[in-house]
Parts: sequence; structure tokens; C-alpha cells
Amino acid sequence: MRALKESLRIPDRMGWNGDPCAPTDWDAWEGVTCRPNKNGTSLIIYEINLASQGLRGFISDKISLLTDLVSLNLSTNFVEGTIPSGLGLNSLVRLDLSNNQISGPIPDSLTSSTLQLVLLQYNLLEGRVPEELYTVGVRGGVVDLSGNKGLCGGPSLSPCSLIDGGLSSGGKVGVGLSSVIAFSLLLLVLYACYIRRQRNNYEFGFPQDLMAIAAKRNRYQRQKSLMVLELESQHAKGFPSPFIHR
Repeated sequence: MRALKESLRIPDRMGWNGDPCAPTDWDAWEGVTCRPNKNGTSLIIYEINLASQGLRGFISDKISLLTDLVSLNLSTNFVEGTIPSGLGLNSLVRLDLSNNQISGPIPDSLTSSTLQLVLLQYNLLEGRVPEELYTVGVRGGVVDLSGNKGLCGGPSLSPCSLIDGGLSSGGKVGVGLSSVIAFSLLLLVLYACYIRRQRNNYEFGFPQDLMAIAAKRNRYQRQKSLMVLELESQHAKGFPSPFIHR
């Protein structure tokens, strides 16, 4: 209870000091109800009702240690964080966390067979809704998940995609890493093909020596053609040919 007091930032005006089931007049635990246990030998925390108290905090994981808690109502506050994974595993029958700012997925612990009332509407919950949660309605109970745009997979909710609702956080990370690896392998294959093509182009090209010989031959042919043209020009003008010996 001390951990819950700190996490929910319970104001001093609500007391929450000393023994929650045996308070004095000055340290009463407002919103906490205790009842005798089944054997009548001691008092247990039976109900916590802190609705509309302006609370700004989160629900401590240690709330799951309240194994005899039957009803929890934190509705219409400013509670943030996630729903503790152990909440609902014990004797909890009624849970009202509506009209807060709670985020993250709905834990599987809320599929407990003891729950008869699950009100989670108008929060920031996301992910796939556990199918077993709807058995609460089959047992005659009430489940309300409306106003959570990130939820999927329920009768009145949008269907879940593989990424959004079908995988856990670890699964999403795995899919992301697999995509990066596949893309990297594709780039590696393309680069290898490019290098191989460049090598093939080089292998089928003219050797450097043959290219040099061809260049010399072309220059010789051009020089010979120029010389013939010069001789024909001189002969046309009446000059004797330098190649005729007298």
C-alpha cells in the first residue's frame, strides 16, 4: 500500500498513514475498505475506490501483492503508465480504470476467471485484445474497451494487422531486423553482380598491345595517303616526281 501511495501520488488530505485496516481518526485511509477474511481472524483490504480524485501517477506493480483485493476503481483521474501484468490474477472481481491516460497492451492476467467487470474505456491502450477477455461477457459480466484507438481484434474494434496487433514488441523488433538484413543481402548480391560484369567486360576487351599496333597502323595509312595526294598534286602542276631518276 505504501508503494501504491507513492506511485499514485496520493495527496495528504486522503491520509494513507499507519495501518490501512486499523486507522485512527487522523490517519484514515480514504477510499480503502477492509473486511474480515474468510476465517474471521483478521482484516483484509477488500476494496480501493479512488475515482475522480485528480490522481497523477501510475499503478505500482506491487498492487498484485494485494491478493484479497476484490474491487479496484481508479476511474476519471490522470493515471498514466501501463496496467501491471499481475493485476487480476488473484481475487479481483471488479476493475474500473476508465477515463485515464493508461497506455500499452492489455495484460493476459485480466483474462482471470474471477473478473466480472472490466472497464478500460477512454484510455491510450494499444495492441491485440486477448481473446479470453471476452469470456467475461460470456459469464454474464461486462467488458468495455471503447475509446482506445490503438486496440484491435475485438468485436467492435478494427482487425489487427501482423505488425500492429499480431506481434509482441520483441516480434516487431525481429521483423524490423529481418527486413534490414534482407535489404542488406539484396544490396550485396547486386554489388557482386556489378563487379562480375565489370570483370567480364575487361576480359573480353582488346589487349593493350593489339590496340597500340592498330593505332600505329592507322597512323601509317594516314601518312601514306597524305604522301600520295602530295605527289599527285605536284605531278598535276608539272613538277617532276622525286621518285623518277634520270
